[in-house]
Amino acid sequence: MKIDAMVEWSAEERAAKEKEWRQALFTLGLQKATGQLDNPMKLREIRKDIARLKTLDHMDAARAAAQKAHAEHEAAVAAGAAATEPGATAPRAATSGEAVSSKGRKAAAAPKPKGKGHAKAGSAGAKASGRKTGGAGKPHSPSKKKTSAPAGRAAAKSKSASKKKSK
Repeated sequence: MKIDAMVEWSAEERAAKEKEWRQALFTLGLQKATGQLDNPMKLREIRKDIARLKTLDHMDAARAAAQKAHAEHEAAVAAGAAATEPGATAPRAATSGEAVSSKGRKAAAAPKPKGKGHAKAGSAGAKASGRKTGGAGKPHSPSKKKTSAPAGRAAAKSKSASKKKSK
């Protein structure tokens, strides 16, 4: 069903339709579970129709909230204009280039570091403290540890045996 047709429905009609569609969705889910569902696309259509109804509900709620906020703002502006003295000036609003904190003060404009320069400073501190970093150098591999060679005649025999096998 198209959302244009749903816009014209009242809130009661929308609630009734949603309840009806949820019941149909439950019934179709049972039919699918038992293998008796003839048209599986019907499940998708009903889910999307329910979503459209919920979207309309959210749109109506947002519209009502926006109208309320607008009315409150208009009332505050009208009350503020009447309350100011003829010689007083209103506080200056920040321009688009200025950052203002939540308390109305200008925030200090500190540039953020760009590129890889700020990352190098952190890794230099890690090297100075003696910790290993994952950056430069060979990766640590515990499986490549050197084993000690057997001492004496056994060592000589194992070396000569491996040379003969490799030829």
